[in-house]
Amino acid sequence: MSTQNHVSSASVSNGYCALFNPYVDSVVEELVETVSSIRGATPVELSPLYPVVDPDALESLFGRSNARERESHYAVTFEYEEFEVTIRSGGCMTLDPTEAT
Repeated sequence: MSTQNHVSSASVSNGYCALFNPYVDSVVEELVETVSSIRGATPVELSPLYPVVDPDALESLFGRSNARERESHYAVTFEYEEFEVTIRSGGCMTLDPTEAT
């Protein structure tokens, strides 16, 4: 996991952008750390990730073990903790607030 979260609200209107290094960072750890940082909570205070998306599948798609083999660009989008989360293969994660229903 990175020693610092690279979270910016300047580059995404009404949302957040977090960068991670797919060669080094765990995408799941980065996602949880980013959401907890935005929420001002600890990671254990967040909802479990598994009911929303399979953490092993995220690591398989975007994690360290697959980073060197990646040739195509792709993204996955899902809702977590009242955010629409989009993770891109290049190491960019965007989090846009969803409207409460």
